[in-house]
This record gives sequence, C-alpha cells and structure tokens, in this order.
Amino acid sequence: MKKTVVIILALLPIVLLLIIAFAGRILSTYQRIDVERVVFTDDNGKALANEAVITISTGETVSTRIQIYPELATDKRVSYSSSNERVCTVDKDGAVTGISAGSATIVVKTADGNKTAQLTVIVRADGVTGVTLTPETLSMMIGESYDLRTEVMPHAALNKKVTYKTSDPSVVTVSATGKVKAVGAGTAIVTVTTSDGGFTDTCTVTVTDSTPPLFFDFTSVAGMQQTGVGYRSDTDAVDLFSGLEFIEEIEKGDILFRVVGGATVDENGVLTFNQSGMVNVIAYVGDADDPTYSAEVRIAWLG
Repeated sequence: MKKTVVIILALLPIVLLLIIAFAGRILSTYQRIDVERVVFTDDNGKALANEAVITISTGETVSTRIQIYPELATDKRVSYSSSNERVCTVDKDGAVTGISAGSATIVVKTADGNKTAQLTVIVRADGVTGVTLTPETLSMMIGESYDLRTEVMPHAALNKKVTYKTSDPSVVTVSATGKVKAVGAGTAIVTVTTSDGGFTDTCTVTVTDSTPPLFFDFTSVAGMQQTGVGYRSDTDAVDLFSGLEFIEEIEKGDILFRVVGGATVDENGVLTFNQSGMVNVIAYVGDADDPTYSAEVRIAWLG
C-alpha cells in the first residue's frame, strides 16, 4: 500500500502538467481572435495599396479579392459598398459591375472591428451597349443585293465584331459583312448579334419576283456611283427622274418627291444639295402620309 501511494505521489505532478496543457489547448481553441486589418489583393494574393485603381468597361463584371489579418481571425464576415452605384455596383461577394463612364470607390468593411479597405474603380464607356440594323424593313426583287448598315454603340466600343443570320436562306442570304441577296420570293428576318454582350437587332426583308411599280435605279446614270447604302453623286445636283423607274399606269406628273436632309427638290425633280452629306429621297404617288405607290433611295454628295 505504501509503495502504491509513493507511485501515485510521484506521478501526480506529471498528471497535473498534462491536465494543464490539455486545458490550455481547449481554451486556446475557443479563444476569440480579433480582426486587425483587411486589404484588397491581386490575383496572386499580394496586398494592394489602399485606394488602388482598377479599370473596367461598361457592362463588364470583375471579381475582387481580399485578405483578412490575422488569418486565424474568428469572425471574417465582410460587407461591400460602392460610393456611386450609377458608375458601378458591387455584390455581396465583391464582384464589381461597370454601369456608366466615371469613377467610384469600392469599400470592404469587416463585421469585426469595422476595419476597411478601399479600391478605386474607373469605368470606361468602351463596352458595347447596343446595336442597330438599318433599315428596319427592306423590299427587294429576286437577284438584288443590298448592304445593310450596322452601328455598334457606343462609338468608342473596343470590340465591334458582329455576326449576321438569316431566318430563311431560301429567301435571302447574308454575308459576314451584312450584304443581303434576294434569292427567292417571301419574307425573311436578318439578325445581327454583337460579339460583346450579345446585343441584337433585326431587319425584315420582303422579296418579290416581279418589278415594283415605282423604284430608283441609278446604276446606269452618269455621275452616280452605287454604295453600300445607296448612291453617291459627283455633283450637287441630281435629276431624280433619270434614275426613277415606274409602270405605265403612273403618270410622270403625278409623281412627287420628299427629301429628308440637307437638300431640296424643285418642280422638275432636280435634287440640289445645300451641303455635303447624305439625304433620303422619297418618291410617291397620292397622299404623302398614305401613298398609293412609293420608293426610297439614299443619295450622298461629298462636296
């Protein structure tokens, strides 16, 4: 018995040390570690200077990264805010989206201690915001070709690549540059789609297999060159009747003209430019708002 007591007394210090060490580990496990600071980082995890600058485009979304110190901090919850949501927004995960040109400050704040870091975002207006296809409707005869006009917005957009598609290749085909060719009677829709953003617009093309009652054709008129969207004149005066075809049922004296742009038309059908540029000319028979027959052409004079 005495020997047993001696052994217990000898082992007691060791047991106490083990108990103390184990208790210390338990306490350290549940000890709160406060957040000391937070920083934005680059893709490699390197801390960025406070108010570092990133540049994005309108419509673009980029992710941001942060690091909280110490790494073993107990509460790592954070929130994000933008100083100007009309310029850019930021979601709960720190993803920033460009809205319009300008600059704004993104702030990340820790729930523990309200520690903050800032990131300046400059938004450029060079991302695609839309596309238009002109004209909206087009009437063609079998065998005719026409270059559609495509405008990608804004003008400063960096990526203006687009693709074209026809809803019915048996009616019209369309090239990679937007040239449509009428191959069969019917109606088809040509769609343009931007590579950046997937914006679309359409042109409805109606193809007939007969000659329209009233139409413009200046291809054989001296001083007129066909362009992708119409014709270009070498002079500031154009005899519209020289390029206007119409059926026998239409009397020449019944044909009237209307011009949209910097030019005028006299009673003899002579178009005179007031300045260099492009105008739309409409020939019509009957009421201007609801004509019996009509035809339209674009004519440019570069001065």
